[in-house]
Amino acid sequence: MFKHALFAALFLSMAAPAQAGSAKLGSGALVTGGDYSTGGGLTVAVEPRAINGQLGFCGVWAQSEALSVYTRKAAARVLTKGVINIDGQRVVRNLNFLNRVRPSPSYSGAPAGCIVVNRPWSGDTASRMTIRIPRQKIVASSGSRIQTGPRVFFTRSDSANPALAKGTFLPPHITSRSSRGSQY
Repeated sequence: MFKHALFAALFLSMAAPAQAGSAKLGSGALVTGGDYSTGGGLTVAVEPRAINGQLGFCGVWAQSEALSVYTRKAAARVLTKGVINIDGQRVVRNLNFLNRVRPSPSYSGAPAGCIVVNRPWSGDTASRMTIRIPRQKIVASSGSRIQTGPRVFFTRSDSANPALAKGTFLPPHITSRSSRGSQY
């Protein structure tokens, strides 16, 4: 298929991570996340694993149950910008392989989504791993130079498990964009 060994090695080193199915999350997962400026948050819990001799990552994500209409469906977009680094080097871009679960004080035993990267397994990976989900706009007014309307952001959290934070006191049927409202 490849004419030159150097080209083949370069191509294979740049190959995208492969989905690796699912597993139960262990107790050593790195838990992090962020807060929405309108209240509530998103948590990810990820652990490195040996999968067929290669480096793999398994994990879950959860978000607060009561979120504003602006943030209720923002998680997929937020997770797309998330990265996993080993020793400061990006090894995974896009955390949408993670399984969604309900917010919980512990994610140990949760059904996790897994991915394999083109890197050999190393037993000390967990201590060298970081997860970063950057600050990002969820909603911002557009058009004129005068800022009007809502401005909603996702930012890194100081909380260990931001998904446990209450986002809004309103029930989900009111904050959902698909809500039809009352008939008068």
